[in-house]
Amino acid sequence: MTYLYSVLANVGDKKAFAEADIMGNLEKLGVKSYTATEIVMGGEMAGMVVIGFEYDSVDAAMQGQAGFYQDSDLVGMMQATQVQINRRILFRVQAERGERQGQYGTILYIAGRPIDDATMESNMDHNWSHIQEGANGLTWLMSVAAGPAPFNATAVTWADSLDDLLAVSNKMFADPKTMQIMTDSGAQILGRVIGRNMF
Repeated sequence: MTYLYSVLANVGDKKAFAEADIMGNLEKLGVKSYTATEIVMGGEMAGMVVIGFEYDSVDAAMQGQAGFYQDSDLVGMMQATQVQINRRILFRVQAERGERQGQYGTILYIAGRPIDDATMESNMDHNWSHIQEGANGLTWLMSVAAGPAPFNATAVTWADSLDDLLAVSNKMFADPKTMQIMTDSGAQILGRVIGRNMF
């Protein structure tokens, strides 16, 4: 599995940020993938941007984060687009189905007992059997270092229609098997944000 170094930031010039061509610089720092989503519906988080950098290991994530601030092009891009970081979290990509693509994205913040990888893969098969009808992808992230946060996992979906996604999400949560899975793990949904994928 890979690790996702996630940043929650305020971005002054979102257009310039979305158009910045920095993947080449990031690849040199070990980044495997790079995503950003502007939160549109999300309480006090509305307007902020969630940025994800994917690495092969925790060591690679730590080295990449340090290297970012030694790259004058990357630092210059942050300054030019007025990026201000509010939170950093390290996740492990525990299970995934489909593809990370689509106009919109949602994030569910979840509390509960840790789930072993084999059980999570089985749970994802069930979840994806519902979600694939209205989404392009589903990613389950387990918190590794999130500070004193009330959640220990997040579920990220990628979709082209939020109406379709929410319809299949409601159907999934109404499924008795889903209810049992949540009971077995003590899972509680703490909140959801909806965003527009920037890249």
